[in-house]
Amino acid sequence: MAALTRTTTTESAMYPGSRMGAWRRRGIMLSLCLTLFLAALDVTIVATALPTISTALNATAAEYAWVGSSYTLASTSMAPIWAKMSDITGRKSALIGANVCFMAGSTVAALANTASVLVGGRVLQGLGSGGMFIIVTIVIGDLFELKDRAKYYGLTALVWAVAGAVGPVMGGAFTQTIGWRWCFWINLPFDALSLAMLSFVLKLDTRKIAVLEALKALDWVGSFIIVGGTICFLYGLETGASGQHQADGSGGGWSSPTVISLMVVGIALLCFFCFYEARVAKNPLMPPAIFASFTNVAMYVMLCAHSFVIIAYSYFLPLYFQTVLKFSPLISGISIFPMIFPMTAMTYLSGQFVNRTGNYQIPIWFAVLMMTLGSGLLINLGTEVSWAKIVCFQIILGLGTGPLFQVPMIALQSQLQPKLIPPAMSALGFLKNLGTSCSIIVGTVLIQSRLGVSGGLTQGQHDGGGAAGGGSSGGGDGNFERAYVGALQIMWVFYTCICVLTVLSAFFLKRENIKNKRDARQQPASQDESQQQQQPQSELQSQSQDEETGTQTDADDLRTKTSASEDEKKPVEEESIAVEDLGQAMAVMDADRKKEGL
Repeated sequence: MAALTRTTTTESAMYPGSRMGAWRRRGIMLSLCLTLFLAALDVTIVATALPTISTALNATAAEYAWVGSSYTLASTSMAPIWAKMSDITGRKSALIGANVCFMAGSTVAALANTASVLVGGRVLQGLGSGGMFIIVTIVIGDLFELKDRAKYYGLTALVWAVAGAVGPVMGGAFTQTIGWRWCFWINLPFDALSLAMLSFVLKLDTRKIAVLEALKALDWVGSFIIVGGTICFLYGLETGASGQHQADGSGGGWSSPTVISLMVVGIALLCFFCFYEARVAKNPLMPPAIFASFTNVAMYVMLCAHSFVIIAYSYFLPLYFQTVLKFSPLISGISIFPMIFPMTAMTYLSGQFVNRTGNYQIPIWFAVLMMTLGSGLLINLGTEVSWAKIVCFQIILGLGTGPLFQVPMIALQSQLQPKLIPPAMSALGFLKNLGTSCSIIVGTVLIQSRLGVSGGLTQGQHDGGGAAGGGSSGGGDGNFERAYVGALQIMWVFYTCICVLTVLSAFFLKRENIKNKRDARQQPASQDESQQQQQPQSELQSQSQDEETGTQTDADDLRTKTSASEDEKKPVEEESIAVEDLGQAMAVMDADRKKEGL
């Protein structure tokens, strides 16, 4: 019983969520999901609004591209830093700071009168969202045990799915009604609500050392290396893409010395970061232990590839509907619902399946195969509206992409010790954000390269936006639409190859059952408890036997003593009888003497 009490106390101390009431848990999850929703919403809400925004602010091709990619670039760069800072200041303080930064960026973007200011606001938003993404994931790992995380990570996956669904719709609706600036104003009241809820319900502080000591222990060199490498690489990638089709040829494209230098320096810094973290850093941002097995690496590859392709579906499908099929911004956003609904359902069902059976291989294999099939089918989308293709292809995509939001993450955490989960989630957040950032840029590059016209993607999107309002595109002869579909087909082939990479990584998954593994971790404590319970029973039985033996011995001794006392009493009784007889004889003799004297 003592061992059971100690085990329960230890688990409760490690995971405070088990001690919380139901209403407090709901309040915490509501605030965390709202925080995550706002950060995820801004990834896609500008997709359908970009043509209108670009026209309103007279954005160049480079500025147009940076409105979307600057957000993910800043978010990717700061994710590991936010994760480490949350170890110093506590999860709650870091999460509130990230929310405040996000609100400030939303305000700047909403008030922007030039494209440059808008990009600056998006960068500030991204700096905050990097912390919002990663700290929400870490807090759930801090609060709840592995067996409970599936349902809570399932909720966050649903948030991502809902944000991906309503983002383009909200962007299109705001653009056509109250104005594109509400794509950013909408964040303020809901972020304020999230901050208020976090302040009251989240009572979690993991700070264990003094702030000054923690700042000294922070891996500053590694932080600067990874931020610098990421910025150089993505900035070079974006600059090369936006400069490839400048009307005046001033961009230089991929042959520009600036672009080449940025790309080379960025890749070199990222490679050096891996070496530094593995061999030099005393307190690394990404400990090598999180990549110690093939299963862990396979999970990272799978999740990164999933983020790479899922953003493409949310970003480029509305673009196809708006630019080629001439849907309005609102209808183009609604048209991706056939993918969102099955994605949402499969996200929840796959989490429940893993939680009940402990088997993560089945949902992962189903997901990667369906996602690859659905991505390949997108290659058949043409210039004519075919609702059968639009709906069926997206349903298959939704069935495949849904399980990969949380199942690989749960499987990854099951391979790690609790102390490695925060840095592992930090690394995962960084890689997923990096995949998201690269995906938008690479997809844009593939479309621009295929089109080979002045203005490339930007011109096409402007035409799409005009068409949405009733204008025409490409002179009305359909040549531009056919060229655009051809460019999209090349892009979908590339994304299908990325999906094949997830299939290959699935071969490296360890064949094990998470539920059995969790039971095996709990078995030693149970064995110790049973041994400690059996030991007092054995001692009690031995003591009872000893007491019985002692009682029997005492009884024998008592009988022996009684016999001895009886033997001792016999001479006394005989002696008393002899004395009585002697007295009687003497009395008789005295009586005779008296008679004779008479």
